[in-house]
Amino acid sequence: MNVRSASFRDLGRIDQLWREATTREESGLTSFAGDSPVPQTILVRLWHAVSKTLSSLVPTAEPDTALLVAEDTDGSIVGFIQAQGVSGQPKAWHVVNLCLAATGRGHFAGAPLITHLCNEGLSRRVTRFSVRIPVDHTAVNLFLEQGFTQYATEQILFRDDSADTPRVVAPGDGARPLRPARREDIGGIYHLYLRTTPSHVANLEGPSQKAWQASFQQGCMARLGRDDMRHFVAERAGIVAWAALRPASAARPAVLALMCEGQDAGFREEVIEAALAHAQPGPVACVLRHYDSELIRALQRRGFEIYGTQLLLVRDLALKVRIHAPVRDKKKVALAHAGLARSAAGPVNRPLHVLPTTPTRRSTSSSPR
Repeated sequence: MNVRSASFRDLGRIDQLWREATTREESGLTSFAGDSPVPQTILVRLWHAVSKTLSSLVPTAEPDTALLVAEDTDGSIVGFIQAQGVSGQPKAWHVVNLCLAATGRGHFAGAPLITHLCNEGLSRRVTRFSVRIPVDHTAVNLFLEQGFTQYATEQILFRDDSADTPRVVAPGDGARPLRPARREDIGGIYHLYLRTTPSHVANLEGPSQKAWQASFQQGCMARLGRDDMRHFVAERAGIVAWAALRPASAARPAVLALMCEGQDAGFREEVIEAALAHAQPGPVACVLRHYDSELIRALQRRGFEIYGTQLLLVRDLALKVRIHAPVRDKKKVALAHAGLARSAAGPVNRPLHVLPTTPTRRSTSSSPR
């Protein structure tokens, strides 16, 4: 089996493999295709429809993308893997597609594809590889066998809200205790993230505010105030809660994002009610981590259901750097190990001794008197 970079001639078979995988998902068979949080659900597949088009599979020469195919001995394509760079983290790639043919040869293509992707990344100085995958997916073991480890779990919640659904809002105008966020609030939101996120997760995702701002929630912080996503914050001697709402479109439901310090349960309930009060009637989806259990239960009390659970896996590799020593130094080291500490010119290198400075008698050829 040969693994190589994809070319434009491979696009037809790549698209066919992807469509076959999508059909198997709809039939209830498990197959990991795409960065959809839960590929077996129609909801999330529609949610990520933009990244599922054929145009997203076109191979490019960009330094932060890779598309590899597994080629069988007869020249047929039996699988492909795709990765893209992580915003704000130049040494990180995220696996967005791993698609294998539903054949015996396709089954054996997974490990070589992952191995070659990691080698390709290392050649471009990429040392971190991550992937999202459903918790009960058969490919989980494949990634674990290839050195990936789990660092977080996400749950996707969904509520099919409608105009006739009773709505409960916080007292007053329904927007308290939230206010619209401003760009100068980004630093406070980052510190809220650090306080509400386990350190091992924060070290991976947000080692610095710049990296976190570029990658958090698909870069929504970097676009704060510059797109259709509305951000809100709550303050109590600093920012203690954050919420964001992306309006629904023809391809996806409205998307809700939440962070809140959990010491005050009543305040947390007010924040959730205030955030939902800003949402228009209709389907709403929200992705929360396993350490956001209080927020998950609060949304469930408001009619949200868990549609799927996904694992976040990561693999870190050490980048090997070759050190070039001067040629002369190499020769000296080799000669020293051989016990022949000679210079390239030939004389023996002896230790340098400092002689006393007292005058000495000059010797003559004649005999002493």
